[in-house]
Amino acid sequence: MKASTLIWEPVARRSLGIDRRVAQRLENDTIMRDEYRESLHTFRRTLLAALRQVELTSLRSGISHEQVVPVASYAPWRDDREFLAVYNRVSAHTLVDVYRCYELWSVARQLRGVRGNVLEVGVWRGGTAAVLAVASADASHLWLADTFEGVTKATPVDTSYVGGEHADTSEEIVRRLLAQMDVTQFTILKGVFPEATGARMDGAAIKLCHIDVDTYQSAKDVFMWVWPRLVTGGVVIFDDYGFWGCEGVTTAVNELRASHFTLHNLNGHALVLKPERIDQQSRRASDVS
Repeated sequence: MKASTLIWEPVARRSLGIDRRVAQRLENDTIMRDEYRESLHTFRRTLLAALRQVELTSLRSGISHEQVVPVASYAPWRDDREFLAVYNRVSAHTLVDVYRCYELWSVARQLRGVRGNVLEVGVWRGGTAAVLAVASADASHLWLADTFEGVTKATPVDTSYVGGEHADTSEEIVRRLLAQMDVTQFTILKGVFPEATGARMDGAAIKLCHIDVDTYQSAKDVFMWVWPRLVTGGVVIFDDYGFWGCEGVTTAVNELRASHFTLHNLNGHALVLKPERIDQQSRRASDVS
């Protein structure tokens, strides 16, 4: 698509305050159009540069934060009508933004053909659970673990969470949303995971785990339980990795980097992958120890 084509889309015209007469004049005047387009690019570059200068107060030494503003502009979620229909229905039930929700959606869809279950630990009101369920299209059973009494296992490693946050939810709220989304293949695990409820998944292989628990010890405990049960080709996604105030989760994931294939997405996610070669190395290391 030409750069000029984007400018003349009706939504863009309204956003920029360009009426039809001005748009027509710009379209017909090559010099004026090129100058205007360059002014837009200049404004965008200046705005992005200014936003990147915003540095947040560091809550923990070695974990710095600034306003992350990528230069990239490709937005595939805007072209995915099925995703947008789901997201628009569940967005009020999640604190996870469209960028991370779309990554959950994309990963779940790509793993449809892989054997195993989907596990989410930290469900809150069920928004991302619905995204994962619809994306999986009943190809996998969905396990949903939450205390429904707020954040747990806060320790001095955590910088903002003290325990009990995000308690404004209930099992019934989640069940009601999933019913509205026609999701039936799920099991809710109420209680601290994995200590209180992990045994209910005994023998269940996992292909995708979404960890959204906010604290260091909780994130670490969930991962250590999940990893031996994660199938080759499986993925663990940490929601809170890249966010100010969640330094505990950032620390937990950073500790995994030396031994696990870990990716930091600029949307704030951290993904830990289990490709076959690394899985074999892990098994050999376990055998030696």
